[in-house]
Amino acid sequence: MKDKSQVRLKQLAVHRVGNKAKEEGVVVSKEPVDLHDDYLRDLLLNYFLAPFKQEEFFRFTHTSDLALNELFAYATLMFNEPSSFFEYSVHILNHLYEQSDHPKVKSGELYVVHFAGCMMEDQEVDAIGIFKSENKDNFLTFQDSDDDLNVNYHTGVNIKSVDKGCMIFNIEAEDGYRVKLVDANSTDALFWKEDFLNVTELKDTNFNTKAVMNLCKDYSEEVFAQSESKKAQVDFISRSVDYFSKSETFDLEEFTSSVIDEPESAERFKNYTQSYAEKRGFDHFDDFEINKNTVRNMKRKFRNFIKLDTQIEIKFSGYNPEQSEQYVERGFDQERGMHFYKVYFYNES
Repeated sequence: MKDKSQVRLKQLAVHRVGNKAKEEGVVVSKEPVDLHDDYLRDLLLNYFLAPFKQEEFFRFTHTSDLALNELFAYATLMFNEPSSFFEYSVHILNHLYEQSDHPKVKSGELYVVHFAGCMMEDQEVDAIGIFKSENKDNFLTFQDSDDDLNVNYHTGVNIKSVDKGCMIFNIEAEDGYRVKLVDANSTDALFWKEDFLNVTELKDTNFNTKAVMNLCKDYSEEVFAQSESKKAQVDFISRSVDYFSKSETFDLEEFTSSVIDEPESAERFKNYTQSYAEKRGFDHFDDFEINKNTVRNMKRKFRNFIKLDTQIEIKFSGYNPEQSEQYVERGFDQERGMHFYKVYFYNES
């Protein structure tokens, strides 16, 4: 959902949920939140939507029957019976409480939201948002009184970040809907994603692109770096990123021939790819559209520098395979008994 300009808040319920292991219970609000205040509505809308910048989509799942997934069932009821939205929000609250039995799960406010005007694949759909705020901040407040300025404070939720959240879009219901996910708290393991929501990542262009780029990263660190020089490792990463940046689709044979010159190394990479896919339960790594946004995000994870034991680093600007091939040479000095890099350039700055 890239265009958020048309999104509207239709209904909002706020409850409080505690930790079940500590028997903290729940607090059910008496009625939905009044959304007539335009400023409050805009603040809440930005608070809920701002965290969803990632490319990943998820879908609801279940080991035996998708209809038995509680959140899938409640979302379906809310989409079909919006007049009973508040009633179903209480069911979601109770379901969350039942799953909140991990000792590190924090108590907090639960927001259940009905959105309208969400754009998904060129069509406008409704969405159900479920959010939880766990952390509290202290805020200073100032008040003018008799030509004086008084300072006070209050404790509340910082609306710059959501601790946990999901957006359930009313599209592809038969496959578990399209779901966005955010979880800023890693101390309670995977309770939000797996225990409460029970979602799995959707195997779309983002998933495939990210999976193969992670494969290249792991291969460079686990295999390539052990049998080749650090320069060769950087060359492999540079060529890989260059391929993903310039190509529209991924073809395993084409990719291998583009990034690896030696037949023996190419065969080793193909064997690694097959083993990698089997261990992670992937069907195959071939013939899919490359997601360019994912490529831009994944670039940050790739190492494009060589760190030497002499407290010197050689960093390559961007991912240009020609840089390391034409302007950097690696050798060994017999007299010193040390490896060296020779760097060519025209000017320095």
